[in-house]
Amino acid sequence: MLLLAAVMTLFSCEKFTSDEVIENAEANSTLVIRTRAAMSQVTEDAKVSYPVNVYIFNESDACVDVETIASEEDELQLSLPEGQYDVYAIGGADASAYELPTKESATKETVIRLKDGQAHGDLMAANNSVTLAYGEENTLMLSLQRKVMMLESVTINNVPGSVTAVSVSVSPLHENILLDGSYSGESVSHTVALTREGVGNTWKSSGSVYLLEAVSSATVKVSFTVGDKIKSYSYLCPEELKANYKINISGTYSGDGVELSGQIQGETWEGTTNVVFDFNEDGSSETTEPGEEDPNGGVSSSAPEIGTVYEGCYVLKRDIQENETVVTLMSLKKLQNLEFTDDDVETVLSENIKSLIEGVELEAEWRLPNKEEIDYILAHKADINGYFSNIIDTNKDVACDNFVPNVSLFYKDVDSSIKVMYLVSGDSDEPKSGNATNLRAVATITFPNN
Repeated sequence: MLLLAAVMTLFSCEKFTSDEVIENAEANSTLVIRTRAAMSQVTEDAKVSYPVNVYIFNESDACVDVETIASEEDELQLSLPEGQYDVYAIGGADASAYELPTKESATKETVIRLKDGQAHGDLMAANNSVTLAYGEENTLMLSLQRKVMMLESVTINNVPGSVTAVSVSVSPLHENILLDGSYSGESVSHTVALTREGVGNTWKSSGSVYLLEAVSSATVKVSFTVGDKIKSYSYLCPEELKANYKINISGTYSGDGVELSGQIQGETWEGTTNVVFDFNEDGSSETTEPGEEDPNGGVSSSAPEIGTVYEGCYVLKRDIQENETVVTLMSLKKLQNLEFTDDDVETVLSENIKSLIEGVELEAEWRLPNKEEIDYILAHKADINGYFSNIIDTNKDVACDNFVPNVSLFYKDVDSSIKVMYLVSGDSDEPKSGNATNLRAVATITFPNN
C-alpha cells in the first residue's frame, strides 16, 4: 500500500504539457532577420526583390520555420531554441508564379519551380548560418544576390522584305533554381519573337525578360522565315552569360549574312563587357576574341580576368574606363592573430603587408582594402570563396590560403581609420589585438585599352 501510494503521488505531481507549449517554452532566444541587396552601391537595379521567402533549418537539417518578408520596411523576429541554424532565402518568387515548399516539405535542395504559363521574375537568393545562445537576441543580415540575367532587348536591322518572321533564341539555359541558390537542369532554350517596326526593315523584341543563367558557353541563334522555309544563323558565345547581367543584342543583315553586335552589361557587378557576333551564310561563325577589335573601346588585351591568378596575386575586380582598365589585386596569402596596440596598429599592419607579398615581383603599392573594396568583397564573398577553392584545387604550385566568407578583414575606412569588417554580417568594428581578423593586402594596376 505504501509503495502504491508513493507511485500515485509521483505521477500526480507530473504536469502534462502539450507539444506546442514545449516548443514555446524552449524558444529562449530571438533571431531578427533583415534583408539587403548584395551590392556595394544601392541603385534601382540593386534593390531587393520582394516577397522574400525565408526558410530556417536546425542542426539536423529539418526546416523548423517558414516566413515571408513582404517589403523593405519589414523584418522578421523569431523566437527559437538556442542552437545553430541555417537560414535560406529566395527573393522575388511569388506564390502565384512559383511552386514554393512548405515547412514540412522543404529541404535545402528543394526545387523552386515555375507554375505553368508563368515567367521568371527578378529572382534573388541568400543563405547564412547563425548560432543562438540562451536568451540572446541575434540580428542576421541576409545579402541577396540576383540569380537571373535580363535579356533586355533584341534588334535586327535591314531585314529583307521577303522575311515574314524573325526570332532569336538563347540556349542552353538552366531550368530551375534550388532553395540553396544553385541551379538544376541544363537543357532549356528561350526564344524571343521579334516584331516589325512599322513598314520598315527593323525588327525588335517587345520587352525585357528574366532568364536563369546559361550553362557554360551559350549558343545564340537568329532565324528568318521566308515562305515555308526557315534559315538560321548560329553563334557560340565566347563569354558566359551569367546572372546579374543585362544582355542587349542588335544585328544587321548584310546580304551575305547577319552581323550581330551585343553588349553584356553588369551595372551592379564588374562593369561592361562587349561581345561581337558575326553570322555567315554558310552557318559558320567568327568571333571577336578579347583584345581584338571592339567598337566601344573594350577591355585591354592584357588585363587579367576576375578570379584568376596574375603575377602571384588574386584578381579581385576590374573597372573598365574610357582609356584604361583598372585591375584590383589581392594577396593570395593571409595573416591573422596579429598583436598591436592602439598607437601602433597601422605600423604593425603595414609591416605585415610587406611580409604578405614577399616573392611577388609585381611593382605596385600594396595596402589595406579601402571602404569601396571591402564592400565589394562583402558583396561577392561567395564568388571569391569559389574562385579561391578552384585556385587551391587546380594550381598546386601556387601558395594560396583559403578564403572563408564568414571571417573578418582589416580595412581602411573613408576617414582613414583602420576598421574590421565582419563578412558574415556586414558589421564594422574597431580592431582588436590578437584576434582572428584576417589581413590581406590589395593593390591596383592599370592596363591601356585598345
